[in-house]
Amino acid sequence: MKKSIFVLAILAIAATGAFAQGFSKAVGGGLLFDYSLNNGIKIEAAGKSGFTGTQALSAGGFGFLDVGFAELDVSFAHGTLTWVDNGFGIKGAKSFGSALQLGLTLLGKYPIDLGSVTLFPLLGADYNLVFLAWNKDGHSYDDAWDLSQFGLLAGAGFDFNFTTTVFFRAEALFHLRFPSKVMKDLADESKSPGVSVDPTLGVGPRVKVGLGYRF
Repeated sequence: MKKSIFVLAILAIAATGAFAQGFSKAVGGGLLFDYSLNNGIKIEAAGKSGFTGTQALSAGGFGFLDVGFAELDVSFAHGTLTWVDNGFGIKGAKSFGSALQLGLTLLGKYPIDLGSVTLFPLLGADYNLVFLAWNKDGHSYDDAWDLSQFGLLAGAGFDFNFTTTVFFRAEALFHLRFPSKVMKDLADESKSPGVSVDPTLGVGPRVKVGLGYRF
């Protein structure tokens, strides 16, 4: 996993460096909100299906480097974790802990200049590294990193220019997360004859607002 993070970081830096040539650059930061649902496993048996897994409500801050057609973000967020069961006569949700997360995101963007406002569609990828997690009693999990996930992002944003250098930025994105190691392992351990168990994709919105400075 550490090798994967290193490769993603190198690709992100190389991509922003390549796009930077000949384009105006900006830096900035702000606040983010992320709501991730459906991170778990789907179970099918005897003609019935059910789901068990987690949802995470996260909030934090981010910093970004913008080079015209690409944006590189680094974020830090705190998330509350909820365990959800739905199926086979069981339905409910209960809080079971919290997590601290470090995110690395690379987005491609296509700016459309409308004067004081610039619109841009967004498409990219990210890695959400969970480096610390604990249960509701305050006891930390030894394998918090196993909750980490790769993801894909798509959406749109806009910049509102206060001056030629200072601007307000807002982005709304759809987040698709691939299964974490925890859920892959849970799916493997839950399989038995006549029972189909598969990890699911996490989905949810991500919203970001902040201020930027062009140079």
